[in-house]
Amino acid sequence: MTLYIGMGVVIAYCFFAMWLFWHWPIRLAKKEGQAAEIMKDKPYKLPTIDIVLSVRNEPLLERTIDSLAQQDYPADHLGVIIVDDFTNDERSLSVLNQIEQKEWPIALQIIRLHHKLSASYANLPNKKRALTMGAKASKASFLAFTDGDCIAQPSWLKGLTREINRNNQCKMVLAGIKPIDQGGFVRHFAMMEQAALTILSGTSLMAGLPLMANGANLLISRQVFEEIKAYYPWEGKPSGDDIILLRKVHGKYPNDIAFCFHPNAIMKTQFPSDLPTFWNQRRRWASKTFTMPSKQITAVMMLMFFTQLFVALFLGVIGISLYNQDLKYVGITCIGVFIKTLVDGILIFYGAKYVQYPLKFIDILLMPFFQVISVLYNLVLGLQSIVSNGKGYLWKGRMVNTKP
Repeated sequence: MTLYIGMGVVIAYCFFAMWLFWHWPIRLAKKEGQAAEIMKDKPYKLPTIDIVLSVRNEPLLERTIDSLAQQDYPADHLGVIIVDDFTNDERSLSVLNQIEQKEWPIALQIIRLHHKLSASYANLPNKKRALTMGAKASKASFLAFTDGDCIAQPSWLKGLTREINRNNQCKMVLAGIKPIDQGGFVRHFAMMEQAALTILSGTSLMAGLPLMANGANLLISRQVFEEIKAYYPWEGKPSGDDIILLRKVHGKYPNDIAFCFHPNAIMKTQFPSDLPTFWNQRRRWASKTFTMPSKQITAVMMLMFFTQLFVALFLGVIGISLYNQDLKYVGITCIGVFIKTLVDGILIFYGAKYVQYPLKFIDILLMPFFQVISVLYNLVLGLQSIVSNGKGYLWKGRMVNTKP
């Protein structure tokens, strides 16, 4: 009976994922066709934009600022606001000082939180406070959020603003990310997982059920940012700034959020290259589930968690059955694992294609292997997040409290 219940959960997950995915190729073709028609006769208006970054211990930050300063965008319409969240690494401090002293082709300012907040905030998660402070210092029409370990393509902002020109009522634009560097099993695995999450992010938004966003690549109207009071009352939460903005904007303007399909809008970011960094990053992501309570998000997360749980059970049954040479339950469990792998493989394939990340034939062959690793790690991560919620995790030299 348990196996049949598990099979039902897996099938429910697959139907849900395919229901979301159904929106992807249809909307993608439709939106690109509409864009071609609209942009053909419509003058391209470029809104003023301030790029806001909350940074802490970012030794490669100058590389990020270089890419932002080289945007194919009018310099008088563009600015960068860096908010330093108590950087305490000597190399990163040196980089910040060099950036501050260097002459840039665009307006740039650095706001240091230790000048604005008391020393008691040094060990607290301040990203939302930093972004809010950066937004208050802006006078631009739109705010673009990214991170201090990202590299923007030269036409990144033009790619995002296509959506503003396509729909003058657009209040928020989301887009995908891909790794700066390729190679290494951990980074490759993280990218395959991110490819599926990108599809879920875009399709869930188009289906009217926004599940996730990525704060490394996000554009929002400054007026709306202020109107919805941004992160209030979750300023002290350690993570989930992107999810909070998405949910609050969707609550007020459900039809005015866009997902940008243009390849120029994809942001390159630093993916974890080692297991401890990967694990801490995923723990931080998992904590977003508790950031802003939502029945829809909770229901989807529960469906995903129990799907992983039952697939892990199926894998255990397969292993035990083969060891005992008892094939009674191998059929149903293999079918469950196969359809879950197939659906996830479709999401990964199209997500990687969208962000132009090369998948090799060997990746297709190894999809069951990636599925096993994904199921086991997500299950352990989910259980650890539930059991240890409140004990915190280490992120950028700071122990972050995850208790909701």
